[in-house]
Amino acid sequence: MSTLPPPNPDQEKLLYKLVIQFLIFCQGSHKLLEPHLLQIGKRLKSGAVLTELAPELQAISKTLLHISKQTDLDKKDKDADQQNNYLLQRIDELLANSDVPLRFQQQKTVLRQRVKSNVDDQTFNKVIDSAMALLVDIKDYAVSEQKDIGGFLTQLSTQLGELEQHVEIVGQSSQRSFDQRQNLDLEINQQLGDIKDNTHQADELTTLKTITGDHLDRLMMQLMEHKQQEGERQQQAQQQIALMSEKLQALEIETEALRTKLKIEHDRALRDTLTGLPNRLAYKDRVEMEANRWKRYQAPLSLLVWDIDYFKRINDNYGHKAGDKTLNLVGQLLLNNCRSTDFVARYGGEEFVMLMPNTQTCQTLAMAEKVRDLIEHCGFNYNGDKIDLTISCGISEFTSGDQHDDVFVRADRALYQAKQAGRNRCVVYQNESIPPAV
Repeated sequence: MSTLPPPNPDQEKLLYKLVIQFLIFCQGSHKLLEPHLLQIGKRLKSGAVLTELAPELQAISKTLLHISKQTDLDKKDKDADQQNNYLLQRIDELLANSDVPLRFQQQKTVLRQRVKSNVDDQTFNKVIDSAMALLVDIKDYAVSEQKDIGGFLTQLSTQLGELEQHVEIVGQSSQRSFDQRQNLDLEINQQLGDIKDNTHQADELTTLKTITGDHLDRLMMQLMEHKQQEGERQQQAQQQIALMSEKLQALEIETEALRTKLKIEHDRALRDTLTGLPNRLAYKDRVEMEANRWKRYQAPLSLLVWDIDYFKRINDNYGHKAGDKTLNLVGQLLLNNCRSTDFVARYGGEEFVMLMPNTQTCQTLAMAEKVRDLIEHCGFNYNGDKIDLTISCGISEFTSGDQHDDVFVRADRALYQAKQAGRNRCVVYQNESIPPAV
């Protein structure tokens, strides 16, 4: 078995120097290395040569290997924590920006509170399970609603088919009545003609009376029979019409109930459940309508993007209920201090949007400053604690060739300028090379 040759004096001197530099470099780097470094330092001061330090160097090697493995584990844990935090953040954004049916609102609120609290590994799995369960429940509810609507439409089709049959029966009865009246007219005319002919042919009054009486009796019997048949048909027709009226009334009640339910769901889909303001979906509908009106009439149209300053700090310091109260208060102040022709919506999170038709930039800025000052001095408090509440605003006006997304981007950049300038201010967009808000 071959062995490495012993190092020559120059190599030993170089290795010795490297050990010294390694000791200096590693000082204070890790608490597990400190005992080994101190031991080697003492040995070097006592005059130990490099070969005598082999046990200590081997111990350091093992410690470094242990530290490396521990670092990898810590990095994996850190990456896992970052991934978990990202997933929780995405779940919170999904819940915040989604309009769920009313029956799931309490579950949504509780889940958001759990997402925003300190979540360990065990709690994280439960939060994910709860989120998945809520989404599955919402999906099942939507499927059930679709089945209900499908069932109603099927029932509606069946009832309309029955009504069509009743109408056909009434029509057939009317046609039979018309045919019988025509037959009766023909019979009467024929009987009258026979009476006339017999009158000319009769030689004696007695014979004429007998013949005339027979014809009149037959006419009377036919009239009575027709009257009876007509009464029966009329009674049947009335019954059919009454049945149709009942079915139509029931159908109208069901249709109205469905129409009301659909309207409620539609209004709920366009309404932010926390503030009661229109939501982002409603804003998209409204801004498209206002943009079309602006293109048609070329009247001024301004867009404002509002954002509550340091909203996360309010949530962290006072709790999410305080954050919800903040959003409610700001939403109402924005709504109550704009014109009836203006439009205010909660865009998402702590951000609001406002559309001001027939308003130029200078007028928009004056109104925005008034509202900003009102919010700053509203005296907001939560459970007796005064909370400093301010808001920033970015403003942009529609100009020739704009799409509404272009205007929103400009207003959002103006909001970023307001934040960069110290917050609690309103800024009209200026064409500057500033990165977009994030």
